[in-house]
Amino acid sequence: MRFLVVFVCLFAVSAALNCYICNSLAQPDCTTNYQSFNKICPVKSFAGLKAVKPVGCRVTRQYVNEETSIVRECAYTGEDVDKKSNKGSLGVSRVYSQCSEALCNSANSSFHFITAAILVAVYKIFA
Repeated sequence: MRFLVVFVCLFAVSAALNCYICNSLAQPDCTTNYQSFNKICPVKSFAGLKAVKPVGCRVTRQYVNEETSIVRECAYTGEDVDKKSNKGSLGVSRVYSQCSEALCNSANSSFHFITAAILVAVYKIFA
């Protein structure tokens, strides 16, 4: 019986998904020193659903007027996407990527966001 409990616990840990989880507005290190934010994604309940497992990791760059923020988080819905743009209200835009591998919401995936930030800035200057 103990063997079964140990096996189930080890399987649960090995099946867990790790992502970087942070917000640069509250945690400035989230921008470049995000490695310390390596966390196991918890199972969550929301929107009437219970025990929803994470499907991947997500990194979002949000541009609000002149301020940029980065949110790294676990994803519970959606599919793998790269640099998807999302416009909000006036002066707000977001670019996000979602991936299904562990720790895939790192700076390597954010390199494209820097390019997108430059393009957004140039657009705002000339628009």
